[in-house]
Amino acid sequence: MDETEDSLFAPAGSIKINILGEDYLVRVMKPASSASLHELQISLNRNRDMLKESYAAMHETCRDDFFKRVEKKHVDYFSPTQNALVARANMDLLIPLINVKGGVAAYASKLEGMPIEKHIEKLRNKAAVNVKEESAKSRIGGFFLMILVLALATAILMVFF
Repeated sequence: MDETEDSLFAPAGSIKINILGEDYLVRVMKPASSASLHELQISLNRNRDMLKESYAAMHETCRDDFFKRVEKKHVDYFSPTQNALVARANMDLLIPLINVKGGVAAYASKLEGMPIEKHIEKLRNKAAVNVKEESAKSRIGGFFLMILVLALATAILMVFF
């Protein structure tokens, strides 16, 4: 089997997902059959929190990449993306399982209902866009601050001279 054929298969119990040109292996494990409904709901909430934390980490990574001029080899998109994929895969297992056990669980947003790879790609792209918008806003704010300082300096000079 050559490298190309080998790259098509994921190890047993894992799914292979491509996000923005990079392959990720996500190990999917079902909760223990003895897990209570309450434990499953706690796990669902924890995975939703983990997804939010991963998005925040993606945001910081984009900031490092775009503004802090961190060397590309030190910019870590992999970890927050991998964590987001794991959280999302767990959510896809937990939601139906909670419902089967008699609980009530649903996808909380349109993004949660999307295929995993599209959801996480959207999060990565949203983080990048938000960081770029923050930069543009701070540059505009800095420009207006400079104009204000120049106007005040000019007014002071005109009053005293």
